[in-house]
Amino acid sequence: MSTPLDGSTEQAHRSLVELDGAIIDLVSRRAEAYAELVALRRAAGAPATALAQENELLRRYSDAFGANGTTLALLLIELGRRARTSRARIPGQQQRQGKRQGELAQVE
Repeated sequence: MSTPLDGSTEQAHRSLVELDGAIIDLVSRRAEAYAELVALRRAAGAPATALAQENELLRRYSDAFGANGTTLALLLIELGRRARTSRARIPGQQQRQGKRQGELAQVE
């Protein structure tokens, strides 16, 4: 039996799936950009990691989201380090890459 909420909840779900896809793409791009930055630093003879920049990232995310923001920033840093060491895509990205909005909406 259909209820008045069915259409609006389905649309809300689709919106969340679309946002999640965008976040996944952005996080993947960020990790790859971090790996490129580290390569440039090393080529210039600088340390691979800039702790002051990482601390600033932690502060920005903490200011925006509190303690959960700090956790999120730490995860982003870790993903960047993994991309740096492997220079491979983040695990699972190959399956996500190329999916369209309609395909993503089927994931529940």
